[in-house]
Amino acid sequence: MISVRHLNRRKEERQVFEIPLCSELTISSINKQSVSSGRVEICIKDVSIHGLRFISSLRFPVSENLLLKFQTRIMDNLITLSGKIVWRNSSPLKPSTYEYGVQLLHDEFTRSLFTKLYNDMGVWLKKMPFIPGCRFCNTKSCSLYPIHKQKPH
Repeated sequence: MISVRHLNRRKEERQVFEIPLCSELTISSINKQSVSSGRVEICIKDVSIHGLRFISSLRFPVSENLLLKFQTRIMDNLITLSGKIVWRNSSPLKPSTYEYGVQLLHDEFTRSLFTKLYNDMGVWLKKMPFIPGCRFCNTKSCSLYPIHKQKPH
């Protein structure tokens, strides 16, 4: 659950996914030094032009110095987004799972591509609950997926 404090900082409307998007997360740099890291599967719960919210079983620090890359498929486009974690909460639905807010950092090309995809997603979500050509979480590909079916007590 997002606190009111986090909601009030949002700059624009978000596209909320009924079933989260599966994404691969890598650490791109720490303290502006490039690093080579493994990939971890995460679930993107919602997205805006300037941010996204995801869940993971890994506990990342909230830090200006940690740059992450997210790769997923949206409307048949493989897209890579970069950003930094601006908040973290423990998930109320599953122990040892964390929810994060990310500020996206786009270059001009990525911003242009992602803005078009974001607007197209909004059009689809007004018509139906699912967007075609996306990599949605499912029980076979995503160990975190069952968390989305549970309701907090």
